[in-house]
This record gives sequence, C-alpha cells and structure tokens, in this order.
Amino acid sequence: MPPLSPITAAARTLWAKSAKKNADGTQGAWLPVLNHLLDVAACAAEILELEPPQTRALFEGDLGLGGEQALAWTLALVALHDLGKASPAFQVLWAEGRGGVDPALRFPPDLREPYTPHGVVTQAVLPDFLTGLGWPGPLARGVADAVGCHHGLRAEDRELNLPPAQTGDARWGQVRRKLCRLVTQGTGARYDAVPTVPTLSPAAFMRLAGLTSFADWLGSSFPLPTTTDFSAYEDPAAYFARARERARQTLAGIRWPAFAPLREELPPFADVFGFSPRPLQTALAGALAGVNGPALVLVEAPMGEGKTEAAFYAHLQLQHAAGHRGMYVALPTQATGNAMYERFAAFLAAQGRKTPPDLQLAHGGTLLNKHFQATIQRTRNAPGDPAEAGGYGVRAEEWFTNRKRALLSEYGVGTVDQALLGVLGVPHQFVRLWGLGNRVVVLDEVHAYDTYTSELMAALVAWLRALGSSVVLMSATLPEAGRRALLRAWGVEDAPTATAVYPRLTVAPVGGEVQTLTIPDRDEVGNASRPRQHVTLRPLGSEAAGVARQAVDLAVGGGCVAVIVNTVARAQAVQAEVLEELERRGVTARTCTQGGKKDPKAVGVLLYHARYPADERLEREKRVLKYLGKEGKRPERFILIATQVAEQSLDFDADVMLTDLAPADLVLQRAGRLHRHAENWERRHGHDAAVLYVAGLDEWPSESLEREFWGRVYAPALLYRSWLALRRRLPGGLTLPDDLDALVQEVYAPEFDAPELEPEQREQLAAAEAVLDNQRRNEATTGTFAHIGRPADFWGTPLHRHPDAHPDSESVSDDPAALSAQKDDFPGTRLGEKSVRLVPVERGENGWLVCPSAFATPEEKRSPLLALFAELDKSDTDHARKIYRRSLSVSRPELVRAAEQGTLWEGSLGTEHRGWRAHPLLRGAVPLVLTSGMTEVGGLQVRLARCQGLVYPRP
Repeated sequence: MPPLSPITAAARTLWAKSAKKNADGTQGAWLPVLNHLLDVAACAAEILELEPPQTRALFEGDLGLGGEQALAWTLALVALHDLGKASPAFQVLWAEGRGGVDPALRFPPDLREPYTPHGVVTQAVLPDFLTGLGWPGPLARGVADAVGCHHGLRAEDRELNLPPAQTGDARWGQVRRKLCRLVTQGTGARYDAVPTVPTLSPAAFMRLAGLTSFADWLGSSFPLPTTTDFSAYEDPAAYFARARERARQTLAGIRWPAFAPLREELPPFADVFGFSPRPLQTALAGALAGVNGPALVLVEAPMGEGKTEAAFYAHLQLQHAAGHRGMYVALPTQATGNAMYERFAAFLAAQGRKTPPDLQLAHGGTLLNKHFQATIQRTRNAPGDPAEAGGYGVRAEEWFTNRKRALLSEYGVGTVDQALLGVLGVPHQFVRLWGLGNRVVVLDEVHAYDTYTSELMAALVAWLRALGSSVVLMSATLPEAGRRALLRAWGVEDAPTATAVYPRLTVAPVGGEVQTLTIPDRDEVGNASRPRQHVTLRPLGSEAAGVARQAVDLAVGGGCVAVIVNTVARAQAVQAEVLEELERRGVTARTCTQGGKKDPKAVGVLLYHARYPADERLEREKRVLKYLGKEGKRPERFILIATQVAEQSLDFDADVMLTDLAPADLVLQRAGRLHRHAENWERRHGHDAAVLYVAGLDEWPSESLEREFWGRVYAPALLYRSWLALRRRLPGGLTLPDDLDALVQEVYAPEFDAPELEPEQREQLAAAEAVLDNQRRNEATTGTFAHIGRPADFWGTPLHRHPDAHPDSESVSDDPAALSAQKDDFPGTRLGEKSVRLVPVERGENGWLVCPSAFATPEEKRSPLLALFAELDKSDTDHARKIYRRSLSVSRPELVRAAEQGTLWEGSLGTEHRGWRAHPLLRGAVPLVLTSGMTEVGGLQVRLARCQGLVYPRP
C-alpha cells in the first residue's frame, strides 16, 4: 500500500470510542473516527435490507436521486452523523486520546468548557462539504440537522454559530473533508450524483434522523477490537463490507426481522377469524378492495360491532396494497392496552407466519403485565428451549422493550401517549415517528380525548400520512367537529359532512377518491349487525343514599347491578351507603375482601376505582370480569360500584345500570355495558328490559354539579346539554344504535337550542358555554404550540426541547408521566392536574415495610415486603416490581405539594446507583408513611382502607 497522505495520516489519529485499560494496566484498543462512521453506515444498510421495498422506495425519493446513488448517499449521510467528532471540542474529552492526536492538528489555547456537543458540530460543519459538491444550501442544512441530532435533540440556529476554538483551524477542516471523501468511497456515493430536490422534506427528515439514531445505537454496540484497526483508512470499501457483516450479526442478535407479510395471500375474512364477517367488516373489506396505497379509514360504529377485527383485517389488506411493515394499536389507557395485547397476540399467532411476529407492549406499566413479561421470558429462552421447538405465536425481543425502541418493532400495542410522543419535542421523537412510518396505525376511541390531546392527535395523523403510513380511526361517538378535524389532518380539506347515516365508515386513500358509506343492518349474504336495543331511561336523584337504595332494590330480588359514578369519593360514599342499606334490611353483604356467610340471599358488593394500589386495582378488575365478563361466573345478586375506569376498559355485562349524569357520549359508553352479552338473556332475573337510571336527571342539575363535584370532572356546559338531551327522550328512552349518533351530535353541536329551559337555566347554560368555548380555544392553542408542527409548517415551527435534557446524551425523561405539564412547563401528551405516585409504608420491627394488600396471601402476610428505600439494588427488578405494584397515583393537592416540598418523606431514597432513585420503576415514587393505616398531611386526613382504597375522610 502507498503511504497515507499527511491529511489521511492525521485523520486516523482521531478517536471515536475511547479504550478501556487492560488488566495489566496498559492502554487497550480504541476506535478511530472513520471506523465508527462506516460501522454505523453499515448498520443502516443492513436495516434497510430487512425493510419492505416500500420503505426503501421512500428513502430513494427523499434526495431525488435514482436507485444505487440514493442508497449510497443515504448511507454516507448516516455515516457522517459523527463528523463533529473530528474537532477539538470532542478530541479533548479523552486525555489519552488527545495525547495521540497528530501534532499538526492544534488544540486552540482558548478552547474552554462547555465543549460543543459533537452532534452540534456535525450540524454546523457538514453543510459546507455538501454545498461544495453542488448540493442546494437548504437541503444540505436539512440533512445535517437530521444526522446531527442523533443523540436525541435538534440544535437551534443560534447554537450553530460556533467559535473557531470549538471546530478547529483550517487543518481540522481538511481532515473533516478527507473523512467525508473516505466515507463516500466506502459507501459508493459519487460526488457527481447531486440531488435534484431543493430542500429536505419534513418526512424525509424524520426518516433520515430515525434511521441514523437506530443505526448509531447498533453501531455503537460493536465490541472494540483487541488492537486498534486502521484498515478503513487504507481501503474504506473493504472495511465497509466487513462492517456490514458485523451489522448483520448484530441485527441477528437483536432479532430484527426481515420483512414478511402476515399472509402471503389475502384470505377471505372467515378464513382469518373463523366466523362470517358482520356487515361492518364486509363493508370495510369491500371499500379497501380497490385501494393500492396508504389510506385513512374512519370507522364510526357502536360498541360490539367488531371494529377491532375489522381493523385487523384492514391491516392485512393494506399490508398487501401498500407494503406496510407492521401495525401499532394505540388505546386511551394502560388497561385497554393490556386487554388489546392478548387479542392482538392471538390474532398474530393465528396467521401462521413462518417467523413469529415481534409484538411489543408500549406503556409505562409493562413490567406489571404478566402476559407480556412471560412472552419476553419465553422469547429469551426459545432458541435453546426444546419446549419451543415447535414454534410459538408471538415474540417479544428484549432489545425493543426499551421505551424508545418499542415502536421500532414490527407490531405493537399500547397507549396513544407513546405514539403522541412522536410529535412532541422529546429526545428521539423522530425515532418514534420513523418506527410508525410505513405502518398501519390504529387509533381507537378517538372521541375520548380533550381538545389539547386531540390537537396532538391531528398532528400525528398528518405526520403518518407524510411518512407513508395508513391510519385506522375508530369511535362509537365522534362529534362532527372532531371528524372534520381528523380528515383535514389527513389532507381531506373538503371533509364530507356526515351525510351517510350512522353507523358509517370513511375511506380516504392517498391520491384517491374519498368514500363515506353507511354500514347496512344486514349484508348481502344475510349476516346481521348487533341487534337494536331499546334502553329505558329513568331519572333518579343525585344523593348517594338514594342511588344506593335504588341499587339495593334492584339487586335483592336477583340480578347484576352496575353503578357508575363520576368521582372516587362518590363511589366510596355509595358503597358505604349500599352496605348500610343491606344491613338495615338484614341482607348479608359479601365483599371481595371480607367474604360473608354462605347465605343464598347474600348480595355481592364490589368497589372498583383508580385510588387503589396497583395490585389491588388489578385484582378488582379481574373480579369484575370474573363475575360479569363474557366467560364469567355470573352471581345471583351482585352490585358493582365503579368510576369511569369501567367505562372503556372492561368488557362486562350488567342486567341493570345506574349512572351519574355525564356528557352524553360517556353515558352511552356506560350504557354499552348494559345487556352487552346476548347469551346472558336467561339469567337476567327479571331485568329483561334494559333500564338505565340516570342520577341527577330528575331535576335541573346545577346543584348536583356543585354538591357532587361533577362540574370539576366534566364541563358544566356539556352536562347541562346532556341533561336536556336525555330529558327530551323521556319517557320513550333510547334505541341503540339508531339514536347514538343523533344524541352525540346534538350535545356537541356548535349551536344548542334550549327553548324549554327557564330564563335562569338558560343564563346558567350560556355562562357555562362561554367558559367551555374559552377553555377549548385555550386548549387548542396550547396544543398547537405544544407539538413540533405539522409537516406543512415543520421547518418554521420553533424547537421544543425538554429543559432537563442534555443535547449530547441519552435522556431518561421521555415517558408521558415524566413529561406531562404537571411536573414542569414542558408540554405533555395530556393536560391534567399535578399528581404524585405514592407507596404506602409503615414502620415494622425490622425496618420499613410496604403496607400489605387487602388480597395478600397468608405467606405474603408472614413475609412482609421490605421498602429498602436506600438499599434496593437497581438490578433487583423483581423486588422493585413488588413495591411498585403497591403504589398508586393521586392528585390531591395537599399530597402533591408535600411531595414537591420534600415533607411527605424526608429520608433518603438512595442515589442513581442504589435505592429507589436508581430503579426506573421507583424513581418517581414517594413513600406515604401510615400509622395504623392513617396519617395527616397538610391538614388532610388520609386513610388506606381495606375495602375502599385510599380515603380522605371529611372532618
């Protein structure tokens, strides 16, 4: 080999990864800059090899280059993500490495901390190289931005005016240009291949930034060689070829799968699910039959019509039509995500793909989900486990369980928050968007969000369209304004009005004609929709004692009664009144924790709300399904008392229901659990007609809104409107689904006519509507300024960056709980009150103990759980999980304030290496010290009750 030029020789003295000391104290091998650049490019190349052809086609179009050169330049740009490491600002960070830098590369005497992050240096210096080749300036700056932010955060323009001391003199510039030349030689990118696009599109930015970070994570995991390897400087192409082999091995190690459709051929619906399609499913399959690319699907249909199976089959169709890699299903809550995980896993397993699909569960409570954790363990053991030799349904590869990586997996299910983080300025938001790109993304229950979150969701829909994805939106009760907003976000500016009669579906293919279709009652072969159901409405007073008496009246003669109320305190009060009323009547009450005499006339009473420790809440959820679920052992006499957590999360069936007055769409959601399962018709104990009692419907609800605090939970204007809309349907009641859409559109219409109200009532309604209009405007504005902008205005949107995030490091603060506006001024995925996660503890003989569960086993009572505040080993996830399962999140101001001020717990919670502070599950948790189950905080009495959960007793 000829001797290296002085510039190349100087370049090869620059380090990218510092060496560790050998066992004998000598210096180990280190990684030169060029090696790392080509390693990461090799990872990007192998990632794209495993992507579907459509993903590669999108990258080819991003630079306006054809075929080979599009890929070669994409890989070169990915490689140049760390060009900024060839600077004094980086090389000074490792003393031994600095000492080995070629003397011709001088370190300026005025080089001072803080040193510019190397990603920012990349963004500042890379454009000059590209524009020197003839690249348009805006394009060069765009790609430098995309690859330079690989540590998670974009740099602002003012940060790019770097002092020469940070970037170095002309000699440093020559070395960087040489590194660029060597990189292009390695990837095969030609200097004469100049892009034809003037700027980088926002979607192209997300693709390039996401691919760069993903590839950098993999390339950075390559083990250091035993001796420093300089071969890349002699033959970059040969080194690149060897690096691609290492990249293949690395991807095989994390089991990143090659693209394979779930089904090679699209089978009929009945062959996929084992039953004939319902009219909704037939109509959607027919509407998508002629689609040959990405599309938006909006399904508006009542509960129980098979929307989930329709979405699953739509994925199979769209995967064939558009080459989508996989699917993510986004739901409103962790509970709905957990329920969907099992359904989704069963669907994927049933498709019989040769390589089992990877399915990730994406939300903050995955460590508590036994099914998902079991799948992780089984996947971990599968390669060497004979029991798995015959194959298994789905995988959960451990590499993707990291919160930032979950959306990279081909299939996922979780909360909508995980997807919405893709449009917030959190570290690596572009990785999340790239993970959702060229996928089918299902957004369920799209009506369930306030104006702020709905604005974020519309931005997400716009980005998904730009990234080549398909979107399936599902709702039973979507107001027309929300419908139009989502269609406009997809690019349907003249969003059709709801001319099609409910239930309906809308299909909007990219570049195609928008269809809005009515879903018929019966399809061509005679399959019927869910039969119509008449629901009788009966007004009821709002007092807890009256609600309890009515529930007992309905249950003592036989039947399963559900009582759904608006606040936890009210649920606790109604439960106490029910128990007292049963006692007055001499009827045995059987609660799930106390049991009761084996009395055939006993009435089971179960309370279910969100203010229980996590394990008790989960146990109560299981018992709801045990007794009232589709496969449940239905009791003779039973009263379920629950808050809104039962509204969407649980598939249960009540014989008769009592509900607090709530916005009409939520009343209908609750009513959807009334006579839900037809197979129970012989076990209704005389409750053959579906009857819904509405507490607060008996009289104008202004006093109830204040006395029962309903006006703090829901907008009074919507409660007043819903009250009047429901009163208008007395005594006839509702016919579902016929009246469902009409009722929702009436309550959420821009103008609401209420001539039957008294003048004072109209004034109260008008005042409440003015407050609601102002709130919606504020939330819409807040939402608009919270996100990164939509694709159309992305480049002009100011940067949002979390104040605690360092631009050159991995951030741990990218979970919705850590980013919500309740903790700081940084925007989150939802608006809400401040909250704190508490772990009830008490002093024991041998130290601090976690308060035991009301459902604790005898063994658990004999071996209490130690709190280990400062002693917990951060690797002891099993113990941390047990502690976390005893935690609960509360928003009571006195408790939040005490936690923020450090007066709730003044002891040590460990350090970043040991204790609660060290473990991701417990990092945000605070002990709540109880004595005999009681404490007082800031004048607030707090009690952890065996049956009622956390209670704030009134003086």
